[in-house]
Amino acid sequence: MALIAIAVKYITPVLKAKVNQCLQLYKQTGGKIIFEETKWGIWPHLLFYLQNGQKANSGFVFRNLLAQSLAQYIVEEQAYLFFTEMMKKSYFYFPPEERNHIFTLAQKIYLADPAKDEGGQVYAGILQQLQEYLEQNDYVNLHGLIVFRMQSWLKFVRKTLDKAVDDYLMEKEYQEFIKLLKYFVALQEPKIKQIHVLLNENDCFYFLDHTFQPVEQQQEIVWEGYNDSCDEEDQLVSLIISLAPHQIVLHHNVYLKYPKAADTLKHVFEQRVSLCKRCKLCHDAKNNIFYKRKT
Repeated sequence: MALIAIAVKYITPVLKAKVNQCLQLYKQTGGKIIFEETKWGIWPHLLFYLQNGQKANSGFVFRNLLAQSLAQYIVEEQAYLFFTEMMKKSYFYFPPEERNHIFTLAQKIYLADPAKDEGGQVYAGILQQLQEYLEQNDYVNLHGLIVFRMQSWLKFVRKTLDKAVDDYLMEKEYQEFIKLLKYFVALQEPKIKQIHVLLNENDCFYFLDHTFQPVEQQQEIVWEGYNDSCDEEDQLVSLIISLAPHQIVLHHNVYLKYPKAADTLKHVFEQRVSLCKRCKLCHDAKNNIFYKRKT
């Protein structure tokens, strides 16, 4: 009777589910196996006893199924344990609340990355390492195998965590920027009752007042026409803040093309911003009818 032993740090519900899935799949092939959980030293162990008298390739089939189950377990659960360890070592200076937020961001980024899914490059690398090791060994310390044999996956996990930190810092900087803009706007007296922001068919901006007439300050506005959409969005926000309107109506084609600017304006001006779903003015602006009529 052959024995395969897997040492793990923890036996979790996810690991149990993957092992049970492996056993069921092996049973469907006609294979027979005895499974046992025990503890040797400080490590919990999963023991698999392959019964004698089975087909010659039964051991290979089971090892391959076990490799797949362990690969799924590593991908689905181990990443979060390593996120925690890496944060303790590299990002310990963040307050606990911020570390929790970064951890949540890292989870979202990790879950959205197809490279770690079955068929993806990262998953394939994990599976290959497990298959090769189980072909030659009956004893596996899973944590040690990850740390010493799966450096590519650990780099992938670290890269994911680093991106989460970068995203968090950018978001934090953005929120500080919003606070500064809100403070600046609060100091200003509204100069215009209402402003409508539109784009014509040539993607030129028009700023109209509550009577749908061009605002007087429009003559002073110089649109640089940057190719960089981020520069355009920042410039749009600056222009509207400089006009200091009491109410802002962002028309359909504006907030579709400049969602970041629309989001910033909503945070800064709050209830003073409304989004037009589509109106006659939107239609006229798109076809340049309104402006042809005014010229």
